[in-house]
Amino acid sequence: MGRTRKANVCRRLSRRALGFYARDAGVVQRTNLGILRALVCQESTKFKNVWTTHSKSPIAYERGRIYFDNYRCCVSSVASEPRKLYEMPKCSKSEKIEDALLWECPVGDILPDPSDYKSSLIALTAHNWLLRISATTGEVLEKIYLASYCKFRYLSWDTPQEVIAVKSAQNKGSAAARQAGTSSPVLLYLAVFRVLPFSLVGILEINKKVFENVTDATLSHGILIVMYSSGLVRLYSFQAIIEQTHHLHSLKFHLWRTHSRLEAILGTTSSRLIRRNRKEFFIFVP
Repeated sequence: MGRTRKANVCRRLSRRALGFYARDAGVVQRTNLGILRALVCQESTKFKNVWTTHSKSPIAYERGRIYFDNYRCCVSSVASEPRKLYEMPKCSKSEKIEDALLWECPVGDILPDPSDYKSSLIALTAHNWLLRISATTGEVLEKIYLASYCKFRYLSWDTPQEVIAVKSAQNKGSAAARQAGTSSPVLLYLAVFRVLPFSLVGILEINKKVFENVTDATLSHGILIVMYSSGLVRLYSFQAIIEQTHHLHSLKFHLWRTHSRLEAILGTTSSRLIRRNRKEFFIFVP
């Protein structure tokens, strides 16, 4: 028996229109990619150069948009010939955009501002500002300062289109500090935010005293992924970490409140009574 001849593009499009691939989303995706490949790779296909440009910085592409100059210039590639959507004003090196993610409006959600229904670019600047920029005009819609004690550099989705993880650069420390054993035990920080509007979930410190021999860490789909020098990879539930942390802070608050009540009842702040109260107030915490 000879090789079975594959259906041509017209036949595959007809079968798709009739619902032959509707049972499985994965099959539909593979079929669409197969049709596109057949069109692009066939010998009769000819390509025409309609637009050429150059950039000193890396070029990024996302959902029909091409970004130049560290995401400050955006060009639409949907039309037959690319057109510039916007170009943000020139900035200093400290204000350049380090990384960015494209956020799209969730279907069916009621949002507080009409501009929220349009796509946005979530951007991280070199001086630790987290921005939400209109993907069509380049206007800054929202901004928040992260921290001054570390350098944040990378953006990724924890939950796609809902929660982002902002990752700092690794703290290597100087050679002299490492030799003297005085380098910081913190390898990096992970700041987690919900989007629209930005709301902080928590900042996680990856500490070598807690995660011994750790080399890297990241967050994805609610899982904290920690990598070690031995090649070992461990997975932790980020939600469990948050719940335990909230419980600990709640417990500390109850201890402080009970301590204050005891001081008010006793009407004294003598060191002897404070020590006695510290032994007693643990009993009163539920």
